[in-house]
Amino acid sequence: MLPDKRRILCAETHQDTCSLITLLLERQGHEVKTGSSISHCLELARSESFDLYLLDDSYPDGTSIELCKKLRALDPQTPILFFSSACFEKDIREGMEAGAQAYLTKPGDILQVAETIKALLKPYSTDATSTDLNRR
Repeated sequence: MLPDKRRILCAETHQDTCSLITLLLERQGHEVKTGSSISHCLELARSESFDLYLLDDSYPDGTSIELCKKLRALDPQTPILFFSSACFEKDIREGMEAGAQAYLTKPGDILQVAETIKALLKPYSTDATSTDLNRR
């Protein structure tokens, strides 16, 4: 059985987007922590456990690809979802190769983000399932 609250790290630099995602996910019963820099997100990932990482495309101290790789080195299992304005095939491929399970592009349907998170948090999510989540 799944715990009632899943913990999500929302690594988002745009405050309005972060607030909207946080509100939506909290209404769905999740606990959301936020970070707007690679260093802050890594500090949180080292000191707390999360059930999912949600990444933006860039940060004041680096790129989302760098953050994804560093999170993957710390935690090889936790799902990573990009919600990014970097929308070229090259960007998506790089995100997936860095260790993400799904990649959604901005601007996008915020409800699709919630549905993708729900799918990624399923206890028996497989790589085959995550492939279906790569929508733009």
